[in-house]
Amino acid sequence: MSENTITQSTVTVLVLDDEPNIRESLAEYLMDCGFGTLTAESAEDALELPELGNVAVAVVDIRLGGIDGLEFIKRLHVMHPSVRCLIHTGSTDFQLDNELRAIGLTEREVLFKPVLDMGIFETLILEKVAEGRS
Repeated sequence: MSENTITQSTVTVLVLDDEPNIRESLAEYLMDCGFGTLTAESAEDALELPELGNVAVAVVDIRLGGIDGLEFIKRLHVMHPSVRCLIHTGSTDFQLDNELRAIGLTEREVLFKPVLDMGIFETLILEKVAEGRS
């Protein structure tokens, strides 16, 4: 077992997406990379997860029924400011607003569907975890 795998096995990633195929396939991929995963199909469900405070990184879809992904990120930041976020969206015209920039998100953390190189998730998650520990 490599050192990265040991480190990754202690990292929990939340996948928040209302599309079951995307949510489950991304969670499976991340588990194959050695991460622990939680999934939610709505922001409301995610906000009620008892393990939410143990999440290192949340991968968040923007277009959700009910509370949208942007509002979820803002609420998550208030509740658990140490949780880092990646945006995973099919909205090709998406742009970060000033509030998300103030939280620390940049264009690098915005991934547009479909993501052809799934390895970018692992890379960015590890970067976000390292930022959180520094």
